[in-house]
Amino acid sequence: MWRDLTARCSSTRVFVAEIRVDGWVGPTRQRFSAALHSALTRENDVYLEVPGPGRSFVQMAGRAERAVLLLPRDERVLRAPTRDIVEALTGLKWDAVDLLNVLSGCVTAAGAAMTGVSYGEDQVSLELGDGARAWIRRVDGAWQLEAATRDGLLVEYRAREGAFPSDVRVSDASPGTTPLLVTFRVSQLQANVALEPAVFTLKVPDAFVPMTLDDLRSVRPLGDVKRVP
Repeated sequence: MWRDLTARCSSTRVFVAEIRVDGWVGPTRQRFSAALHSALTRENDVYLEVPGPGRSFVQMAGRAERAVLLLPRDERVLRAPTRDIVEALTGLKWDAVDLLNVLSGCVTAAGAAMTGVSYGEDQVSLELGDGARAWIRRVDGAWQLEAATRDGLLVEYRAREGAFPSDVRVSDASPGTTPLLVTFRVSQLQANVALEPAVFTLKVPDAFVPMTLDDLRSVRPLGDVKRVP
């Protein structure tokens, strides 16, 4: 069932899309909202941009878990692991390939073995390995992914467009963890398009001043771009 359901996403090596990200993170529910141009690969390459008139608000690119983030309007630069930058922006400590798996509907990397439990004829719970679990339901004769858990987070798949999810909500309210709620709305998706390596590399102007992850968390730049369509 799971192999059939994830055949399209598991064969997706490159994921290019427009992504609307909305949510909040932390006890104070610090909110953010932005429209992203994105490119993600199974080799853990990433490109994210929050466009704006004249200059982008945010640009991020990296390969093999190392990324560069630019705040062009503030002329600042951060070099750090991809997952640390994503965590500082959204609260989700995920690499590019983690984002690809969640947003494409694979949830996590394919494990060597899995087990499942059926509840009647139309509901199944699947253990995917590494603590991940998926819940699928048969609707009009076809299996659909409804929800999953991974990394202590609940992932809800609320809508689809073709073979891929189009509305994904991620939340965490577990004791002792940072509460968060992040919604991804995916559109204009292209799978397995050819991209030049230069897409995942940013040229850093000499005048840009280095910043730290703590600086980025204090700024939380996605919280300042609600006006971006």
